[in-house]
Amino acid sequence: MFSQVSFQKWIGSPQDEYVESMSYIYSDFLILTIHRGELAGSYPENFTNYSNVIYKSDFELSFSDSLFLDEIDDYDVLVKGFLKVDSQGLLFWAKAMHKNTQDEQLCLLWFDESLNLVNSLLLGSTDLMEIISDAIVRGNGNLLFVGSTSFEALEGNYILWEFDENINEEKKIIFEEVVAYMPTVIEIPGTDKFHLCAGFETFQFDSELNFETVFDFPATINIHPQNQNKLINDFEYLKLGLFLSAPVPGSPWEMDMAFVRMDENATVTESYTYGIADSIDTPGKFDFINTDTIFFAGTRNLSFNPVQDSWVSLFTTNLQGEILEHQFWGGDGQYGYSGLTALPYGGFLLGITRWDYLAFPDDRTRDVLLITENYGNPTTGLAQHFNNYDNMQVFPNPGNDMVYVNGAENSLYIRMMDIYSKLVLETGFNETANIDVSHLPVGIYIYEISSGNEIIKTGKWIKQ
Repeated sequence: MFSQVSFQKWIGSPQDEYVESMSYIYSDFLILTIHRGELAGSYPENFTNYSNVIYKSDFELSFSDSLFLDEIDDYDVLVKGFLKVDSQGLLFWAKAMHKNTQDEQLCLLWFDESLNLVNSLLLGSTDLMEIISDAIVRGNGNLLFVGSTSFEALEGNYILWEFDENINEEKKIIFEEVVAYMPTVIEIPGTDKFHLCAGFETFQFDSELNFETVFDFPATINIHPQNQNKLINDFEYLKLGLFLSAPVPGSPWEMDMAFVRMDENATVTESYTYGIADSIDTPGKFDFINTDTIFFAGTRNLSFNPVQDSWVSLFTTNLQGEILEHQFWGGDGQYGYSGLTALPYGGFLLGITRWDYLAFPDDRTRDVLLITENYGNPTTGLAQHFNNYDNMQVFPNPGNDMVYVNGAENSLYIRMMDIYSKLVLETGFNETANIDVSHLPVGIYIYEISSGNEIIKTGKWIKQ
């Protein structure tokens, strides 16, 4: 039904640029956050040297809106990532550092669909550093942030900080373990637990954020855990890794991209490695909507002493570890991984940086290359039969606990996905449908109505 389509777009300026985050919102609505400025020599300099340029794009990389954002009140701001859609708009989180005191706090930002900043909120205390490194939306709709009380290695303690859907603080836990690695967090729905992942240690907390136990990552598999995790079911998740192969005497260590499969007890059940022989392959990120198609990107032969040409690799794989496709870009400059997002219908959005070190050897300024590949967007293939369903209605929209469909025919099927493309509802119906959605949290959903194997209507539905 869909044909593969690819698009590329360069973003460049006299300043250094890299992709901080890329988010699929719904339909073909993408948000890209680019950090633009001058290469920083220290952690605080990142805030003063870089600003945020935020773009709205479709799958064809046509930008419709953009926003430049540098500061909120007396704080320099670095936008990190998208959280969810709520009643105020598109909610993003950011790191904020005071211009004079270097006090760091959490910043929440709300944008409308045209990227107008409609609200902002600084959260934190002036007598405590809140260095946030990761954030998730809990299954109950609450926000959970984790991080450290210091940006200096081996000086801070871990923070676990939870807010309800109305951004009321519920808990702020200072977990008194010395931070060796900035943490990430993942919720394990099947056990009602959280895993706070920090290097080779995984700290387990219960649903009330009470510490329970710590698990050690196995050193025998030669994989160094990195800072990304993603659920594959209610009891398992994938973790990013860097594989180090034992060297032949007299030769350097070889590095490969890797990820591992973890169970609810942080036990490695499978490991997968990807790379090119006799090269240094470092992982960037993996992403997927369905584990039959996992995209895994990284950088090959990135070197600074001396600076040499490098490449960005993208492997398409699955939970069996099969390499379904391998693509790479680079060779005429220093290329580096900069961002990856899986798109619906089997596609991806990839961010790459390029430094033309031959032309600018003393000035490391990177440009951004965006590459998207997909098998059609959510409206592709609808035109042929769309007119037959002009009278079909999905209502009320916005709505609350019930969704109704009328003006249809027999033997239809509706699927509804959340903003992360996770399937939350599917059911068949004839002519009309009365669908109970009271169990779904407030937010934006994408619905698809199909007849046989053909999608006949798609759209956005908002629960208030």
